[in-house]
Amino acid sequence: MIAKFLNHKALQLLSMLSAVNFNASIIFLLIVSLISAAGSTVIFDNNSELYGPLAGNLRLMLIYLTLSQFAAYCFCSYTQNYRPLVPVGLFWLLLMGSIEFYGMVNQIPIDEDYGRVFLYLGLSNLVYGGIMILNGYQCRDID
Repeated sequence: MIAKFLNHKALQLLSMLSAVNFNASIIFLLIVSLISAAGSTVIFDNNSELYGPLAGNLRLMLIYLTLSQFAAYCFCSYTQNYRPLVPVGLFWLLLMGSIEFYGMVNQIPIDEDYGRVFLYLGLSNLVYGGIMILNGYQCRDID
C-alpha cells in the first residue's frame, strides 16, 4: 500500500514537471517561430546562404509546424486525451533528419539549431504524452 502511494506521488511529481516543460516548449516554439518569421537571425541563421524562393521556405515551414503543434496541444487539452502527443513527438524527432535531407537536396547548409529545437520539442511531446498516458493507467489501478 505504501509503495503504491509513493509510486503515485512520484508519478504526480513527474507529470507536473513534464507538464511545466511541455508548456514551456510550446511557448518556446511560439517565440522562436515569431522571431524567425520576422526575419531575425537571433535563433536561426537563415539569411546567409538562402536566396530566391528558398529564402522563406524554412520560415514558412516553422510557422506551419507551430500551428500544427498548437492544434495538437489544444486538442489534447480539450479532450484530455494525450495519446496523440506521442506520434507528434516522434514526428518532431523525424524532422531532425528530414531537415538535413532538405538541405542536402537543395544544396544549402541548414542551421544546426533547427535540429536542437526539433529534439527538444520531440522529447517534450514524448515525455509529457507518455507520462500522462501512464498517469491515466495508474489512476485507474489505484481507484
